[in-house]
Amino acid sequence: GVRPQETTMRPPKDPTLAAPSTVKWWSCPGVLYFLGVGDPIVAVKIGMLAITENLTLQTAVARRVGQMQTSNHEPIQILGLMSFLDCNYPTRTAETKERELHIKYAQQARFKAGTKGSEWFNSSVDLLEEIRAISVTPEALGIPRCYASIYSRSEA
Repeated sequence: GVRPQETTMRPPKDPTLAAPSTVKWWSCPGVLYFLGVGDPIVAVKIGMLAITENLTLQTAVARRVGQMQTSNHEPIQILGLMSFLDCNYPTRTAETKERELHIKYAQQARFKAGTKGSEWFNSSVDLLEEIRAISVTPEALGIPRCYASIYSRSEA
């Protein structure tokens, strides 16, 4: 059946109808990120962020992934990144692409639409192939693939 997410998720509102603070945020460079958990990857997060004032791509990604890693017992890997820089509203464009992918992969959603965690999807060959096709590796942008290191008892 069709999940509610497929029919209720809409593109961001028109910039001419948005509040000035929203338009300012949409004008920041945007990044769509793909994170994976598990070995092999069992879950994928499709998310986006704005690179706001005083942040670089590297610091914005490190901050976001670091926050998530702190709350996760499994190492989080950055599978790919898509930068949105050269358009009128880069963050809005990233948000639109994020929503398109959430709708496309709604059947693989791990959590109910509109709830915390709804950006996480069950991994699949199709999803991982699409990530490889539309994004660049974190290493290509000078960003580590993973910010965590598994503790080894032999290091104690």
